Amino acid sequence: MSDDSILLTPDAALPTVPLAPAPWSLTGTGYILLMKLPPAVLDDPRHTPAALRGKRRGGLSMVMLVDYESSAVGPYRELLYIPGKFAFGDVALQSITRIYVSSMESVVNGRINWGIPKDQCDFDFQYGSDGQDRCEASLNGKPFAKFAFKAGGWKLPFSSVIVPNALLRLAQVHGGRQFVYVPSASGKIQFAKVTDWSFDAALFPDLAQGKVLACVKVPRFTMGFPVSAVTPV
Repeated sequence: MSDDSILLTPDAALPTVPLAPAPWSLTGTGYILLMKLPPAVLDDPRHTPAALRGKRRGGLSMVMLVDYESSAVGPYRELLYIPGKFAFGDVALQSITRIYVSSMESVVNGRINWGIPKDQCDFDFQYGSDGQDRCEASLNGKPFAKFAFKAGGWKLPFSSVIVPNALLRLAQVHGGRQFVYVPSASGKIQFAKVTDWSFDAALFPDLAQGKVLACVKVPRFTMGFPVSAVTPV
């Protein structure tokens, strides 16, 4: 089984799109969830590349739902899942193991630039409906992840500059290569809560089995994705 076995669309089946090499600068709005998930979810092989199975080394999980207004490949939406840390040689690093985006340009360039296992799906964002923000991700017309959030209170500034690189560093294994990179971000955050959600566990981890430790809305942010350090594996 290849290290890319979780991909819904293999590299060989991807279309040709304009290349957008790193680094990227992105702006947008989104939600970040810090979670504690049970082993049954964390070790689900449907959402962990074969190269990382059995290598989980703990750490909290993170989920991000993002509406990018601008990027090197234009606007797009994104839903990503980081189970925690995995062993990459002698170090334990976080890794994105399941991710969907709304544009094929983001899929192709995300795999090439950072080894991120992106697949494409459709998104429906609804802001402020009933005082809540809602998002639905669907594949072939069938919803597989639904979220409803309610945010409030002060908007507080944040910057990844104050966070040690060791906590920000991500690693991916894709196509026989290892990618290591350190994203950066700045903007404002606002405390939020999840008011409703549902998942098809075949296509996205069933977060409802876990516990949300923190949830924030990022009403406006700027993010940077640098050039990866790439080595063969």
